[in-house]
Amino acid sequence: MKTSSSFRSLSKVFVAFNLYLDIERSTPSFSTAMLWVKKIGYNQLQFPKEKADDWIIIVDESIGIGQEKVFVVLGIRRSNIDFTRPLKLQDMKPIVVKSKENWTGQDIADELKIVKEQLGTVIYAVTDACSSLKKGLRESGINHVYDITHAIAIALERLYRDDNNFKNYTHLAGQMRFKLCCSKHAHLIPPNQRSKSRFLNLDTISKWGMKALLSLDRNDISLEERGQLQWVKEKASFIIEMDYLMSIVEDISVLLKKEGLSKQTKLKCISILKNCKDGKLKQFKEYILNYLKENMKQISKRKEKLLCCSDIIESTFGRYKNELSKNPMSGITDLVLIIPAFTSDLTVGAVNAAIDNCSVKDIEEWKRNNLCNSLLAKRRAVFKN
Repeated sequence: MKTSSSFRSLSKVFVAFNLYLDIERSTPSFSTAMLWVKKIGYNQLQFPKEKADDWIIIVDESIGIGQEKVFVVLGIRRSNIDFTRPLKLQDMKPIVVKSKENWTGQDIADELKIVKEQLGTVIYAVTDACSSLKKGLRESGINHVYDITHAIAIALERLYRDDNNFKNYTHLAGQMRFKLCCSKHAHLIPPNQRSKSRFLNLDTISKWGMKALLSLDRNDISLEERGQLQWVKEKASFIIEMDYLMSIVEDISVLLKKEGLSKQTKLKCISILKNCKDGKLKQFKEYILNYLKENMKQISKRKEKLLCCSDIIESTFGRYKNELSKNPMSGITDLVLIIPAFTSDLTVGAVNAAIDNCSVKDIEEWKRNNLCNSLLAKRRAVFKN
C-alpha cells in the first residue's frame, strides 16, 4: 500500500528475497495479499468512531469505469487537526465507502444523515462544488466549506478558457512539440499539457515560457535554438503575467492548505494579493476575495480555523485508481476497501487485529450491502461459456 507494486508482483519479490538473501520464507499468493488489504480496510471502516460535537467530514464521489461511482466520506475531529502541516491519510477516519451507478442529491443526503447519527455533530463538510454533493449537504443540514483547490481551478478556468492569448500560446506550444519531438531540437520542446485538471497545472507551461525567455537573453545558445524559441518572445508579457499569477496561486494554496482558513490567514492572503491591480491579476484577486468572504461566514470564534482543503480525498482516489488501472475492466469491486485501508498506520497490532477479526464472509456481506454489480460481474454474465 506504500508502493506502486502490484499484488501479483509481491510473490516474485519474496522469491527474489529468498534467492538472493539465501533464506527460506513462505511466499503468499497475490490473492492472499489482496485479502489482507481488504481485511485491513474493512477493519478500519467498521472500527467504532467516537461520538463528539466537533466532527469535520470530507466528501467526494469518483467515477469508475462506465457509470459506477464510489462515494467516500472521511472524517476528522477538529480537536485532532494539526494546522502546522497538511493532513495525512493516517489522520483521517473512514466513515463511508459505497458504490452506485448514480448518486443523486437525495441519495447523498440519506447517507449523510446516517453519518450524523454515527458521529454526533458534524460542524461542516469540505467538498468541491458538485451540485449533487451541495444538495446532499443542504438536505442533511450540514454546512459546506468550498475546497480551495477546486475554487482556484475554477477561477483559473474562467480567466483563461476563452482568452485568445492563452489559446494562441498553447496552440503554438503544441505545434512546437509536434514538429520538434523527433528532431535534433527535441530538447527545446515545452511540456505536454494535461487534458484533466489543465487549468490547475498552468505552472508547467508558464515556467517553461519563463525559462525560454531567459535563454533568449543569454548568448550561450545557438542561432538555430534561438530561432526555434523566438516565437516565445512575442508572448513575453502574457507569459510573465501568467507566471506571476501562478506564484500567487502557489503561495495562497500552501498557506490555506497548511494553516487553514482563519481571520489571520485571510489577512495574509490579502497581503499576497496586494500587487494584483491590473488585468487577470485583478480578476483573480476578486475571485479569491469573494471565496474568503463566503467561507469566512463559517467562522464564529475569533481564533477559529477552518479546514478548507479536500486534497486528502483526491489523493486517496488517485491511489485507488492506480490499483484500478492495472485491471480497468474489473470496475469497482471489493478492492475498493483499499481506500479505508490507506488510513491505517499499519502497525503490527493493527494488521494482526484486522486479519484475525475479519472473515471472508464479513467482506462478502459488506460487498452485498455497499457495492453495486461491478463491470466484471456484468461482463462475466454476458460472456460466460
